[in-house]
Amino acid sequence: MVDANSAQQEPAGKRRKERGYFVNGEQFVTDEPKLTVRAILENAGFTPAEEYRLTRDNGHHVFDDYETEVPIHDGERFTATFLGPTPTS
Repeated sequence: MVDANSAQQEPAGKRRKERGYFVNGEQFVTDEPKLTVRAILENAGFTPAEEYRLTRDNGHHVFDDYETEVPIHDGERFTATFLGPTPTS
């Protein structure tokens, strides 16, 4: 029996490489070579993404456009910073 999805799968020798990346110290894994800033934030649970700023820790690059595609390197580290007001009592 042939799996219905097997025709769409990549050949065994062409598997996508998994990459681990970190957002605020928490590890996530993707097999995509690039993710948008929005996807990185939302995958890490920072929603809505527009309330956060993403910074690449290596070089302290700040991403201002949520649709920017970011190359993901294994072990890459990012920081998500809340942009909204902080409630006080």
